[in-house]
Amino acid sequence: MPKNAACIKYLLWIGMVVFLLWFLAFAIAPERLLPALGLSENHGFIPRLYGIFQLSWAMLFFFALKDVEKNIAIINGAIITGALMVIFLVAYHVVKIKTGWFLLASAAVLLIYTALLYICKPKATRP
Repeated sequence: MPKNAACIKYLLWIGMVVFLLWFLAFAIAPERLLPALGLSENHGFIPRLYGIFQLSWAMLFFFALKDVEKNIAIINGAIITGALMVIFLVAYHVVKIKTGWFLLASAAVLLIYTALLYICKPKATRP
């Protein structure tokens, strides 16, 4: 086992829990909760879609935990989609919402998490 396998497993567990909580907050929460987060201008479509994205990450991380070295493609995919999602959230905030702090805070957390995944990911094994 590589030296940072414990680090990446710990990050994947944290990601599963956090992204499941994000899924519950965005996709299942009542519509009146979204304005409390500063997301009232978009009628809930983008936050609901973002919640489904978080659920897919949690499920992928669950499968990646079974064998981190063999499932490095899942981690690489999470790094790429995390970076793209940060770009989307910041662009959406600048172009559409322009107020509130929640999307920018969410993008910052996602950027930090994606950077940690990149730093701690194990090297790909050669067959």
